[in-house]
Amino acid sequence: MVYYDKWVEIDTDAIKFNLLQVRSQVPEQVRLIAVLKAQAYGHGATEVARILYQNGVDFFAVSYLPEAMQLRNGGIRASILLFTPLIDYYQIKEAVENHITMTITSLYDARLLEEVAGGISQPVTVHLKIETGLGRFGLNAGEAAEICQKLSSCSNIYIEGIYTHMAEGGAANSRYTRRQFKRFQRVVQKLEEEGYNIPVKHVANSAVFLKYPDMHLNAVRIGTLLSGQHPVGNIKNPLKLVDPYTFKTHVIAIKDHKAGDYLGYSRTWRLTRDAQVAVIPAGYHDGLALEVANQPTGWLDLFKRMVKMLLAYLNIRRFQLTVRIKGKSYPIRGKVFMQMALIEIPRGVEVNIGDEVELPVRKTLVADSTVRLYKKSGRAGKQGDIYHTSYLAGEEQ
Repeated sequence: MVYYDKWVEIDTDAIKFNLLQVRSQVPEQVRLIAVLKAQAYGHGATEVARILYQNGVDFFAVSYLPEAMQLRNGGIRASILLFTPLIDYYQIKEAVENHITMTITSLYDARLLEEVAGGISQPVTVHLKIETGLGRFGLNAGEAAEICQKLSSCSNIYIEGIYTHMAEGGAANSRYTRRQFKRFQRVVQKLEEEGYNIPVKHVANSAVFLKYPDMHLNAVRIGTLLSGQHPVGNIKNPLKLVDPYTFKTHVIAIKDHKAGDYLGYSRTWRLTRDAQVAVIPAGYHDGLALEVANQPTGWLDLFKRMVKMLLAYLNIRRFQLTVRIKGKSYPIRGKVFMQMALIEIPRGVEVNIGDEVELPVRKTLVADSTVRLYKKSGRAGKQGDIYHTSYLAGEEQ
């Protein structure tokens, strides 16, 4: 039996279950684009792509060319859309040679693509990205029309799709999302009036998919929901999703401590009772106790964050950072080390060296090098079942 210091378990049946849940809300004429960026939200892009492809998904999307090449090198032959522009001649050539669909976001992208396409005979498929209010990148109406005119003269370039990205699809107030959608529709209408009928149109990510059925158009981009997560925002979600992901490690040491003993660097925690203290080989290097430090969206968001921190400091149980051992929760005490953490366990509770520990780690913060074990739960969508099959990424199933 192979021993791992820490590993991720992925329930493949849960991924299939989430796909069925999403499909129940996708009209038959709407194409599902499965978003697999950031290692399929931490689940392992190639393995998730295989699972989805075996269950009827034939269109994937990622952010960067190395992500797309990972899928191609892993044997994925379905359509793959790149969200970010390619600005290097050889990158574009590699994408074309591997039949990867590129996004055009500027006149610069289009000119470079035209240069590459002119020297090869292979077909080139692209989508146009329209900037409607996210402020990242994309074309305005005039640029989109100019690019359509330029690229239509290249016999091997096919403009398959056109899309935009909503800035606040999950917000309670729908005005800005509606405004973005109208901007997008005006660009599409202008292009159609000039004779450019682009077949695939998509604006809906997971949040917009749930909140705005009228924005499904003929394709939707789903990533968060397939990973068993609910989009952030004011959204009613009818789907019963299952989280396929569990990050695990083992107890590597355990020792009795007395009330009054200090734990960790800077003595930030002092035990209020006699307790056992378990050591686990996972720390902030593994994503434990890390939060994405985005700027607060307003005074209310700032206030909520401050209250949450205060309640955690006051040791209010609901706001403590905890792990699970044998189905029960125990708090992490003291500062989390780079590669270790300390767990307080009451005296008399049986916890032993080697026991499995489930960790509350943000999926996309886990290193790509972390071992991922893919397991079948036996009953799709049910957590807590006894696993009867497991395999490492790349193994035969």
